[in-house]
Amino acid sequence: MVDFNKQLPAAVSRQVDKIMAEIQKAGSMIMAVKAGARANGLVIGLLCSGSITDETAQALQSAFDAATEKKLKELSVWSAPQH
Repeated sequence: MVDFNKQLPAAVSRQVDKIMAEIQKAGSMIMAVKAGARANGLVIGLLCSGSITDETAQALQSAFDAATEKKLKELSVWSAPQH
């Protein structure tokens, strides 16, 4: 996925990959937003528990945000009326 993924424990890395895949495979805007919210919760939980540094949290959040934004743009193109 992203190079910071090597810094994460294996279980966390698997969860990050799972949520990223959910975002990328979302079939609707609602599903993409839900997966993005799940990603945000994961990052906050990891940061609050001291499992990751602020820098890693920012990198993770940026990656999740970029993936969610990209997916929402893709889905909005598909849902826009064709003239």
